Amino acid sequence: MKYFIQAFKNWNDFKGRANRSEYWYFVLFSSIISLILSLIDMKLLGFQAESPTSTGTLDFIYSLLVFIPSLSLTVRRLHDVNKSGWNILWAFTIIGIFYLLYLEIKKGTETDNKYGAPSNA
Repeated sequence: MKYFIQAFKNWNDFKGRANRSEYWYFVLFSSIISLILSLIDMKLLGFQAESPTSTGTLDFIYSLLVFIPSLSLTVRRLHDVNKSGWNILWAFTIIGIFYLLYLEIKKGTETDNKYGAPSNA
């Protein structure tokens, strides 16, 4: 949970690096919270999903709140594997999504790179 909170503390930090555990724990907790909020939307607020991409009110608000912190964390994760944050634009292509996933899974450089020292978080 500390990585989840740390992502919100560093919401405006697009420099530096984020290690794999920092990134993937954030993804894990964010997904769990989103699932819980979706269930609350369906059960308590009566939201009926008309399509697989539709979201309820609480889940939509949460998505807005987490957008910038997740963007900055992804950029820092790309920096950890010695890639520019602009590589996040690969997400707009079909093949690029898999390349971006590969970069997010890949082990970061163990020594200093052009984006700084390894993250000790």
